[in-house]
Amino acid sequence: MKIGIVSDTHGSYKEVASSLLENNVDVIIHLGDYSDDGKDIGEITNKPIYVVRGNNDYVATDEPSELLINIGGIDFFITHGHKYNVYSGLTNLMFRAKAAGAQVVLFGHTHVYLKEVSDNILFLNPGSPSYPRFNDKKGYVIFDTETLKTNRIYMEDK
Repeated sequence: MKIGIVSDTHGSYKEVASSLLENNVDVIIHLGDYSDDGKDIGEITNKPIYVVRGNNDYVATDEPSELLINIGGIDFFITHGHKYNVYSGLTNLMFRAKAAGAQVVLFGHTHVYLKEVSDNILFLNPGSPSYPRFNDKKGYVIFDTETLKTNRIYMEDK
């Protein structure tokens, strides 16, 4: 199963939705900051979508700030990341992931791609498809639950 993992769209979601469709993802996860974009992506693609709230989701939203879900037999802990001080490292996320029994942690907030395995837990930040920081490129990630491989998809400047 192919999972499209997106974060920090900040209102720029139409190109991402098109790219997710082109890449035949089965499920989409939006990691917040404009969680309404995640809902719109779900409507455009007509794919199942999981959405969490980020620090810039000011409007009243019923989206949770974190989720623990199982897709394809893999336990994912999903959060935006701001409540875990991710700019200072992954320690807080590590403790939460272990407590939740997660195999994969998905987070955003920094707008910078990161893929790191620590203590047998995969930490994955897809970066931002609209406003990358610190010389990162615009993009998102596809995670294949069958092969356990990730593929970073770069968004071309239009």
